[in-house]
Amino acid sequence: MICQWRYGVLIQKIYKMIKMNLKVRMFLLGMLNFTFLMLANGQNERVNTISCKVVDIENGGPLIGVNVLIKETTQYHSTNLEGSFKVTNVPENGFTLVFSYIGYEGKEILVKPQSKTITIRLKSQFTELEEVVITSERPDANVMNSGMGRNVLEISAMKDLPPLAGEIDVLKSMTLLPGVSSVGEASSGLNVRGGSFDQNLILLGGGVLYNPSHLFGFFSSINAEVVDNIVLYKGVIPAKFGGRASSVVDIGYKVGDYDKWKGNVGVGMVSSKLAITGPVIKEKLALTLTGRMSYVNWLLSLVDDVGIKNSSANFYDVNGKLDYRLNDKNYLSYSIYQSSDDFNLASDTVNQWSNFSQVATWKHTFTEKLTSNVTLAESKYVFSILNDSGVNNFDLTSNVIDRSGRLEFNYALNEKNNFNAGIEARLLKIDPGNFELETNELGDSEALQVQEENGREYAAYVYNTHELNDKIGISYGLRYNLYQYVGEQLVNDYVDLFPRNGQNIINTTSFGANEVIETYARLAPRFGIRYSLTPSTSIKIGVNKMNQFIQLISNTATLSPVNVWKLSDTFVVPQEVVQYSFGVFKNLKNNTYETSIETYYKDIDNVVDYKDGAVLLLNENIETELLNGIGKAYGVELFLKKKTGKLTGWASYTYSRSLRKVDGAFPETRINSGEWYPSNFDKPHDLTLVTSYKPRKNLTFSAVFTYSTGRPVTYPTDKLKLFGQDIAYFDSRNESRIPDYHRLDLSVTFQINTTIKLLKGDWTFGIYNSYGNNNAYSVFFDDVEGAPPQAYKLSILNTPVPSLSYNVNF
Repeated sequence: MICQWRYGVLIQKIYKMIKMNLKVRMFLLGMLNFTFLMLANGQNERVNTISCKVVDIENGGPLIGVNVLIKETTQYHSTNLEGSFKVTNVPENGFTLVFSYIGYEGKEILVKPQSKTITIRLKSQFTELEEVVITSERPDANVMNSGMGRNVLEISAMKDLPPLAGEIDVLKSMTLLPGVSSVGEASSGLNVRGGSFDQNLILLGGGVLYNPSHLFGFFSSINAEVVDNIVLYKGVIPAKFGGRASSVVDIGYKVGDYDKWKGNVGVGMVSSKLAITGPVIKEKLALTLTGRMSYVNWLLSLVDDVGIKNSSANFYDVNGKLDYRLNDKNYLSYSIYQSSDDFNLASDTVNQWSNFSQVATWKHTFTEKLTSNVTLAESKYVFSILNDSGVNNFDLTSNVIDRSGRLEFNYALNEKNNFNAGIEARLLKIDPGNFELETNELGDSEALQVQEENGREYAAYVYNTHELNDKIGISYGLRYNLYQYVGEQLVNDYVDLFPRNGQNIINTTSFGANEVIETYARLAPRFGIRYSLTPSTSIKIGVNKMNQFIQLISNTATLSPVNVWKLSDTFVVPQEVVQYSFGVFKNLKNNTYETSIETYYKDIDNVVDYKDGAVLLLNENIETELLNGIGKAYGVELFLKKKTGKLTGWASYTYSRSLRKVDGAFPETRINSGEWYPSNFDKPHDLTLVTSYKPRKNLTFSAVFTYSTGRPVTYPTDKLKLFGQDIAYFDSRNESRIPDYHRLDLSVTFQINTTIKLLKGDWTFGIYNSYGNNNAYSVFFDDVEGAPPQAYKLSILNTPVPSLSYNVNF
């Protein structure tokens, strides 16, 4: 059942926030004055400007990143996320526009000077895919854009990558980019430039995903058939994004077909999927529906490990979207998403988790230059552990609820100067755990309910991108964050100058519902500058500051559903990350080759870590197990890509370090005696080689090779006798490493030349881990008589895993 929207609450909170905070009032007043001035200016000025929009001739959907050449001047343009661009200073005699876009027929049109708005419709065609990964809206945008650390991935590129068991994984594909990695075998948890997986803001159509994985990270919970493109921000992040400290992954939905019904069916070795789209009201209202369901148990039975062989797993995900063209000035959309998993590992204990989100948007055009966007979103993440073995049965459930609203204005002063401003409010609610244990055969039970947490996050922001001239471009912005931790809550007071533990609690204060317990206000500036040495070479400098008010408390290195989400409160101060980056970008042979070298350094304040032997799950006083520290991360990223021709691909190498330091006043509040130690995701060396060879338009060979340093791990160095029991003793945290990781994946995709439409789909045969390397999925320890506990590695996919999948459009 869809939760009811609480928009009235959001509006009241925004009003109270503005009323109580002078800085916010002044900030918003200036922003609104500027907006209305721009509106007035847009209505009164008489600049000779022509607005152009490029759409698909079949469904009317906007085409993003279309290359546009003004033939008479050799100037380039490219379409934005709305499929639009503007031409100013129109020649008196008119001009010719030349359009080119992969997968579409080229087109030339003569534009008359008296035109004000024009719509260009391009027709799709089957053609060679010349680009594996699109990183910009124009061929040289990696050199000419002022932003740093931004990558755009197209689904068409991901389909050329070797799959795991026939599945295209939109998040796993991102780990092939420089500066992006994962800690485990086939894990969907991302680590971006030395950040933890909870430091990534993952948005699906504007809704937050808290666990975007199926089967403990083996597959992404995002169906590739519903995705248009993915934008990764890891350097200079636009000011409209906040709440996470490391990166933003913005996943955009496809626009539904307004003209005719069509669809796609895919059958793989672990799941099958269906996608359909078409007009409910022709040229007005379009509907898109997708679904995916698994049958993965047969694959688990092939694993050598007995525990995995006797396990079972199921998952599904569904998406729905409505696109409504109200008129030329108003566009409405509504999307809904649901995913679910259940998994038991050779036992009677079942792990279940699910994601739900719904997003409503309204885009309005005031003038050719001024537009607005209203977004209302709700996300919910739930996990549970159920033991129904008949002995000590229990049920543990936890959830996160995230509701938000945003109002944004966009003002395009001209084609080289774009201004954004907006306000945002977010309500967060966490249920850390609800535990029920059966105590006898009669079904009597005991229950434990950990206190719920509530938080409010408000923000106002401005952001501007400005190409000053052919040499210099800048992007700059400022985000103001106001966070409040609110009741209903019981908060402990501890003895000053002593460690926080149960013995040092001196008082407990009760706060009522919605009563403010703690407030944090933060400013987050963003700045990037580009200087072009030549038309094909530029250097860029960026500074980015981010704040994070929700974090994942975990003593594992992988994205597990039982990790504890925690809001910032009196004891857990919001994380703050300042990143400095520098890069050199160079294109060769008319943008056929793209190269770059980027370096970065991060200062990380208020890192949250845990004490040795900490109990994190169902802990009513979890602050007694947590420690605050600092961190730093730095690295160098090398990138080389060939973008056109029959043979395409890229190579990336990253050297990076991610370190932490926790130095408290007492031994129990220090880690590694207060010295620097590697984080769980510190992997100094990371190498990726990707290649795709297309001898014919219906045949593609692909290969991916990855190598990385093994992640840190803590091994026991001795064991002690305590009350007759052997207890493992750990000396220093993360002082050892699991074996290095490397893997080669291969695939071939082909179409059968036949007149039978049902058989004329894409067949993909792939081999994951083609040479069967015995990579470690996890490390466990076993007791050995007369010696310290011995470490052993668990390998899941230690043999080549073949796959065959079939996709057909109808």
